[in-house]
Amino acid sequence: MTAARPRIIVSLPARHLSEVRSELERAAAGGADVAELRIDRLAPGERSRTSELFPTPVPLLATLRSRAEGGEGPDDPAERAPLLGRLAREGFRWIDLEVGRDLPEPAGIPPAPQVGRILSVHRLRPISDEEWPRLVGRTVPEGAYLKIVAPAGVLETLTLWLPTLSAAHPPSVVAMTTGPSGPLLRALAGRLGAPIVFAALPEAGSRSPSPVEPGQLPVDRLRPFLDSPGGPIFAVVGHPVAHSRSPALHHRWMRSHGHAGLYVALDIPTGAELVAALRPLAAWGVRGVNVTHPLKSAAFGAATELSEGARASGVANCLTLSGDRIVAENTDLGAVRRRLTELRAEGRWDGARLAVVGTGGAARATLAAARSLGAIASVYGRHPGRTRALAEEFDARSGRPDGALAEQLVVHATSVGRTDTGSLELPLEGLLRAGSHVLDWVYDPVQSEVRERARRAGATYEDGRRLLVYQAAASYEVWWGESPDATEIARTLEEEGCTA
Repeated sequence: MTAARPRIIVSLPARHLSEVRSELERAAAGGADVAELRIDRLAPGERSRTSELFPTPVPLLATLRSRAEGGEGPDDPAERAPLLGRLAREGFRWIDLEVGRDLPEPAGIPPAPQVGRILSVHRLRPISDEEWPRLVGRTVPEGAYLKIVAPAGVLETLTLWLPTLSAAHPPSVVAMTTGPSGPLLRALAGRLGAPIVFAALPEAGSRSPSPVEPGQLPVDRLRPFLDSPGGPIFAVVGHPVAHSRSPALHHRWMRSHGHAGLYVALDIPTGAELVAALRPLAAWGVRGVNVTHPLKSAAFGAATELSEGARASGVANCLTLSGDRIVAENTDLGAVRRRLTELRAEGRWDGARLAVVGTGGAARATLAAARSLGAIASVYGRHPGRTRALAEEFDARSGRPDGALAEQLVVHATSVGRTDTGSLELPLEGLLRAGSHVLDWVYDPVQSEVRERARRAGATYEDGRRLLVYQAAASYEVWWGESPDATEIARTLEEEGCTA
């Protein structure tokens, strides 16, 4: 394996040999150096037929992940040994051996470099501060690599994993995390000098099945980034954040403009963790961060410089990181102002009044946009004191849920509709009449309560995908100094299904 950059191993999600060939071709086309076949995911009867796969368009790694380490394969070393030995003699160029089960290695495996070894340690629980340096410092035989995988949060990865790896510079060790920080070490593989990095099938061409490990990045995002050392990293942070469409949008535009950056999703649950993580992220090459629920107020408070939009809304959803500088923007504000202007031009809103349901960051951006357009807004929230304070701050009216007045335009700005959220406790029906329009900040909602309430009232409805595209384009312009042009935006909206 070359030291110029990590070799990319694409994990195949196939569960049947009939799927493997097409996945191998896709992996090769996307830039894979090696493909990993998870033998444990195959039906037992198919595990004996893997020789039918050869020759292959890229070299194959055989992995038999045990149940004890999160896979579906056998735990008993006596059951594993003959299967691993046979696989190594069939044509697989690499073999995964679990340190806790397969060492000393099974007899009959050809020597390196004919068959390389990846010695793996998969932990289902976090690694302690004391054990982590011992694992990284383990002696690795020539022709082998040590792979360590364990769950870790973003801040833990920044403060424990990365300092240890960068101080030790272990040339034969690759460390990866699962859980909230999953994409982070994969994004930093090149800067850490990691020999290998595991990736998912390419996103281009068709919708890929779920990656074998949720933290894996598509190979066609990762390959150009690793081929261009020093490229910027961007992230969307929030909780939850795995559903985010922002990485796909930004990579689409980076590809069209010839930029070799990388955009990842990092789950950060609290504002305190976000504030503590920002400067370490900047030190590791993260240039920009989009911020979503529930971290927008914390992002505003962490900033050293505030844009006009951030000041106007009192929250931030876009941070630019440079050394100790944290510059806060609010691209949600520009996105919703753009959409309100379009709705007024289309005759779907008279531009005079609107209702805003919610009191969080999206509501603040909407109220700031309404004020800038000269519209009178009424805000509705679950907590009367918070609702009144927000209304006063934005020169809006504080609406009473039991006295709601129907409006031509209603903006839904709560998290209802996302995963693991309850039902909407506010009486949306009182704000709607036949011909009203509901603009929902939640894009691609998991549950359709808001849509159904709008339908029953005779109102039209649009979800937040258009708002997402608009704010993503604005963030892209902040970081790259250029915006996707009108044609790109129109094509993106069409492919995202924004028909409203």
